Amino acid sequence: MSPFVKLVLIVAAAALVWWVVTSMRASRGATATTFTPVEELAPEVRQTIDAALSRGELIGAIRHYRAATGAGLAQSKAAVETRRWKMDA
Repeated sequence: MSPFVKLVLIVAAAALVWWVVTSMRASRGATATTFTPVEELAPEVRQTIDAALSRGELIGAIRHYRAATGAGLAQSKAAVETRRWKMDA
């Protein structure tokens, strides 16, 4: 086999490996977490979440958010942590 053919095969193999790796990375972490901000919830729910956060009960605040919205754990955690960050700012 000529050196040129070997070089072409090596470049093709490297391109294939690069394509597979980038495809796998894109499929794993490409989803964005979306949520309803705590500010948009009913005042009673917002007060309950704020009270739990002021007591340092992050898990309790996440539970209240999930109960009120039916959101998943990742979305609820993101929403409550965002609210906590805004309260501290």
